[in-house]
Amino acid sequence: MTHKGTITLETERLILRRFTVEDAEAMFRNWCADPDVTKYLMWPTHGSIEESRKVLEDIWLSHYDEPNFYQWAIEVKDIHEPIGSIGVVKSDDKTQMVHIGYCIGKVWWHKGYTSEALIRLVRFFFEDVGVNRIESRHDPRNPNSGKVMQKAGLRYEGTSLQSDWNNQGICDAANYAILARDYLANLPPTLSVESATRAATQNDIDIVTDLLCELYNMNRDELLAENNQHFFDERQCFFLSFADNTPIGIAHVALRSEYVNGTELNTGETRAFLEGIYVLSEYRKHGVATALVRSCEIWAKERGCREFASDCLLYNTDSYLFHLRLGFTETERCIFFRKDIK
Repeated sequence: MTHKGTITLETERLILRRFTVEDAEAMFRNWCADPDVTKYLMWPTHGSIEESRKVLEDIWLSHYDEPNFYQWAIEVKDIHEPIGSIGVVKSDDKTQMVHIGYCIGKVWWHKGYTSEALIRLVRFFFEDVGVNRIESRHDPRNPNSGKVMQKAGLRYEGTSLQSDWNNQGICDAANYAILARDYLANLPPTLSVESATRAATQNDIDIVTDLLCELYNMNRDELLAENNQHFFDERQCFFLSFADNTPIGIAHVALRSEYVNGTELNTGETRAFLEGIYVLSEYRKHGVATALVRSCEIWAKERGCREFASDCLLYNTDSYLFHLRLGFTETERCIFFRKDIK
C-alpha cells in the first residue's frame, strides 16, 4: 500500500476534503446533534458545538499530517458545507485492508450522497493507495447502510452474531467487503494504445488549437492567434501524440526565468514549466501523458534546465494524482483572491 493521506477528492455532486475548525457549526447542526443519525453509531449525540469542535481538534485535525490517516468531510457543492463524514476507522497494512465508516445528516438521506462518496473512496483506495480489501459493516436494524455498501460494489459476507456494539448496546454486525481482484475484473475494458510523440511544427497549428480548445474551453480564434505567437517563441514548444496518425494528446512546455513556486534555483535561472497537457479521454491511462511529459523534460534539459514545475487547480484531483505519479512533488497550496475597486 502507498498511503496518500486525506487528499481532496471530487465527484459529480460532492467534494471530499479535510475538515477544518470552521466546520464545527455545520457538523453539529447537520448531523452530530441528531439522535436519529447517531442511533446505530458508536459515538454519542453531541450536546453542543463545543463538543463537535473538540472532536475536530483533538481527534481528526491533529492527525492529518499522518499519511495513513483518512477522514473526509462530505461537502455538497451546491451548499458549500459538510453534511457528513466518511473515513477509515480501521486498517491493516499486513493484509492491505481498510475498514470504512460513514454518516450523513438526515436531511440528505435517500439522495445517493453516501453511496456516491463511498464509490469514490473505493476507486481511490484500489487505484491510488493499492489496498487489497475494503470492508465495512452495519447493524442489521439499519438496512439502508447495507444498501450504500452494495451500491459501491461491496458484497455481503455474512452476519456476526452479538459481535459488535453501538448506542443501542450489543448488536449483530452485517459484514460487507470487496477485493481488489473483483474491482479490477469489473473495470470497463481498456484500449491497447501504441502512440508516437513528436514536437509540433507550424503546420500542426490546427491540430494544436483543436486539442487545446478541449483543454481550455476557449474561443478558437483567440486560441489560434495565441498559438501562432508561441510557434515563433524559442522558449516554448508543443508536443503531440498520435495513434494511427490520429492526434490524441498534446503538451505545452515553456521556459520561465521568473520565480516559480517551490523551485530551488536562483531568480533569473531558467526553469521548465508544464503550461498544459491534454489527452483524449478514451486514450488516458495508457502512458500517453507520461510520454508527452518525458518529451518535455528532454526538451528542457537540452536547454539547460535542472527543474520542471507545473500546477493544477485545488479540486482537480485527477490532475493532482497524475502529477504525483509522474514524480512531481507538491510544494504549496494557494488560493488567489480579487475584488473590484469602487
